[in-house]
Amino acid sequence: RLEQKDWTLLRELVRKCADLGLIGTDVPEEYGGLALDKVSSLIVSESVGRLPSWGVTFGGQTGLSITPLLCFGTPEQKAKYLPRLVSGEMIGAYALSETGSGSDALGARCRATRQADGSFVLTGEKMWITNGSFADFFTVFAKVEDVASPKPGAEAGKLSAFLVERSFTGVTTGKEEHKMGLHGSSTVPLILQDVQVPAENVLGEIG
Repeated sequence: RLEQKDWTLLRELVRKCADLGLIGTDVPEEYGGLALDKVSSLIVSESVGRLPSWGVTFGGQTGLSITPLLCFGTPEQKAKYLPRLVSGEMIGAYALSETGSGSDALGARCRATRQADGSFVLTGEKMWITNGSFADFFTVFAKVEDVASPKPGAEAGKLSAFLVERSFTGVTTGKEEHKMGLHGSSTVPLILQDVQVPAENVLGEIG
């Protein structure tokens, strides 16, 4: 069923994992986690890793979505998103790669144009996004531009991370990639068309 792209089943499995506490093993209890040690998390990861497609989905939720928030999120960002990710209510994805910038992340062309009110407008396309077809939440990397000033400022061209919800206007995903393996995981492009992102959804610092 997973290899036939039954993403409803996949979401159910994430929720079941969450109910067992496996999504938030080393997440603080205040955000719904178990606050266990890294060895416990590694034992869970080892078990999950025996199932490749499921392991990719699981890693997209825990390593790629939850960990950046734990390391760089503000208290407000953590309170808003971590409990929903840990519970499986919200599925996360990580959007860094592009057609011309995989391992060369700084070659990204996706733009984040700062507006006069401090918000950003994101435009561009990300590729090979794990969990992309059914994710509710994306950590998106884009280069900052300043619409308020024709002269490049100190932030111009700096690759930065933004917390983007699927519900934001202009967020869409493309067709599933035809892959040689991992058929039970979702891998799609993420398309951003003038997506308005609040200033408070910058993850960490600009750059």
